Amino acid sequence: MFNLKCPLVIIGLLFLFLPQFIHAQTTDTDVNSFLDKAEKELYTNPQQAAYYATKARAMATSSSQQSQALYIYAQAEKLLGDFDGCIQALYEADALVSKNENDLKGHIYNLMSVGYCNLGDYTKAINLSDKAISLFKTENDSLNLALCYNNRGIIHTYINEFQQAERFLKQALAINRSSKNLKSIASNLNNLCLFEGNIEEQLEWINEAIIINKHLNATWSLGENYNNLGKLYYYAHKYPQAIAALEKAYQLALNIGAKGVICDNYEYSALVYSAIGDYRTAYEKQTSLYALSKEIQSENKLRTVEQRIAQEKLLAQQQKEELQQQEYKIRLLRRNIVTILIVAALVAIIGFLLHQRFKRKKKIQLLNAQYRIEQSEHEIAKLKMQRQKAELENVQHALETSKQETTNFAVFLQSRNELLDKIQEQVRQGYRMEKQELIPHLKKINAFISQYQTTNKNNSMTLQTIDEKMKEFLAHLTERHPNLTQGEKHLASLLRVNLSTKEIAMLTGNTPKTINMNRYRLRKALGLSSEEDLIAYIQSI
Repeated sequence: MFNLKCPLVIIGLLFLFLPQFIHAQTTDTDVNSFLDKAEKELYTNPQQAAYYATKARAMATSSSQQSQALYIYAQAEKLLGDFDGCIQALYEADALVSKNENDLKGHIYNLMSVGYCNLGDYTKAINLSDKAISLFKTENDSLNLALCYNNRGIIHTYINEFQQAERFLKQALAINRSSKNLKSIASNLNNLCLFEGNIEEQLEWINEAIIINKHLNATWSLGENYNNLGKLYYYAHKYPQAIAALEKAYQLALNIGAKGVICDNYEYSALVYSAIGDYRTAYEKQTSLYALSKEIQSENKLRTVEQRIAQEKLLAQQQKEELQQQEYKIRLLRRNIVTILIVAALVAIIGFLLHQRFKRKKKIQLLNAQYRIEQSEHEIAKLKMQRQKAELENVQHALETSKQETTNFAVFLQSRNELLDKIQEQVRQGYRMEKQELIPHLKKINAFISQYQTTNKNNSMTLQTIDEKMKEFLAHLTERHPNLTQGEKHLASLLRVNLSTKEIAMLTGNTPKTINMNRYRLRKALGLSSEEDLIAYIQSI
């Protein structure tokens, strides 16, 4: 009988405690998952990290998990520029953490020192930093010791002790480089650029930090990197590069709501714009810095952190009571609100449909009007094109007529010159004749002149004949060389009547140099070699 009851008791206990055990395991898994997500999003999206840390704290079943969640939340608040909220969360975490958790306690003190530093209490910041360094030295934890040295360097930078700051930061950098801790290396390199030093060396440091943080997708750190890059360019008097870097830093900080980084950005931007003489923009940046700094930091905040923790507990109880009182009113109003919302939704839908109908009708009318306008414009454009085409054809016809008349006139002049040459030759022959031969010779000259006078009286007929000959020549020329331009054909007509380059230049209104160039192009178009005579070829056509 005893043996039968034992298995039944064990099975009963399993059914009683197994669901609770499974729920506890599931809850721990969810808490750790949210903590991991918060740490991953910390430098990429601090607001999201704060949300995950808050969720982890709400689900946490142990004080250790709660203190860890509060510590991550404090880091997110620090990155977002709420140093008062950061310190408050750290005090709560310090109250929850157990005495033997030196690692987490050291982290809390280290971050708290940074918070007090940003709020201006440097003495307390150094004391807390010493506590954190002592704890990590006791644990022989070199990586976290490097983190403390890094933050200690920041504190000394704030109080303008730059040699001390550089000493602590380089110690941290040496430790992190030996352990290849990329995120911490980037932080050390960035902080070494917080003060003016060897600009060339600092530019190398900050660019290395930017490369690392881009690889790590650390948006907050990139914003701080570009801030410091802008400040280094300011020290180097490279103001356009400084403005570009600061604008990039501002955009990154704005995207994640990093108020501290934005404050630094306003401060550095005011310095740069003041240096280039843009005092209006510098004043605007300084005004923005003052407003945001006042929002982030006030004198009373630092003094009332401990009091506020107690007040928040009292307020939480009061709010709980007020919520109970409000629940009844909410239930009464809920039905009325739902009814109003339904009526409002129906009215909105009907109004929307009527509006859409009206818009569609107006759109159709507008499209019809636009179509009619486009048709009218098309007809006008068509008429304009026809008119322009007719005008262009008239101009081309007038130009061709002018060219043809010029060519005919040139041919006419050439024939006159030939006549004068013949008369001159006959007069010269008369010089060598005897007196009795001279009179018949003169009669011959007179008859020759009379013959050309008759021709001169019929000048229009001569020009008409020349025009016909030129048309015949141009027809043969086009048949042999169909690719010639109108200009090349005109030049060939002038060359055919033996006009010189100078004479052609005078007739066409061009320079002799231009006519020579056109002759060269005509020779090339006709396919003649340099040894062939251009005029002889043209006259042979």
